[in-house]
Amino acid sequence: MCATDLASGVAYLVTGVVGRAHGTQFLICEHCYRAGAPDPVAGLSRPDTARRRGSACWFGVVGRGPLLPPQPCVSCGLVVVRRAEKLLDGVTCSRACRTSLTRKRNGGRGSGRPCGACDRLVTSGRADSAYCDARCRQKAYRRRVADPAAELLAAFAPFVVASAPGISQALYKALYRLHVAHLRGHDVDGPLARLVAMDPERVKAPDTGDGRRLRDALRRIHPDKNSHAHP
Repeated sequence: MCATDLASGVAYLVTGVVGRAHGTQFLICEHCYRAGAPDPVAGLSRPDTARRRGSACWFGVVGRGPLLPPQPCVSCGLVVVRRAEKLLDGVTCSRACRTSLTRKRNGGRGSGRPCGACDRLVTSGRADSAYCDARCRQKAYRRRVADPAAELLAAFAPFVVASAPGISQALYKALYRLHVAHLRGHDVDGPLARLVAMDPERVKAPDTGDGRRLRDALRRIHPDKNSHAHP
């Protein structure tokens, strides 16, 4: 907003617009926050121009609940103000610091689950890492776009290979049959047809990253849910 050095003062983590990027989180100094914050006595909002400077405009402090007192970021030590958020374990000043904190807590050992692209165990990075590296992530994206069935084979790995809980017995059996047929080089049309017959919106799957990915993969092979399904 004003190019003030934040290392020597208090930074406010806000959300707003930088250039054309809406919903961006960035840090502003205390002076810029006070200029655009609601009047502490009257409680009236300041005009939008008070929160705009150059190509940046902020809307409010990130998070829910009351404002926390100035606290050092648990990752980099920068003194920052944000709102109380029960879902967050500590105060961080940016997404980069939240990612760094996740890696520190996990010791950088990765998720230990099979990579979604190459099936090797993910042994580095965050605790929720789904891929070995950026190349595997890009490879998985291209596979999802080009072949919905291949994405399904990758999506069910945490539930069949790593035995993650949360899916129904019927869905597990259907996925296991597809898994065995794929490993043995047999025809997968039969097991795949059984999965196509299931309604992806009604199957039991956990509300986690792996569960949502599996449900989305089932939608892709379902003719009623996927407008670009293969004939």
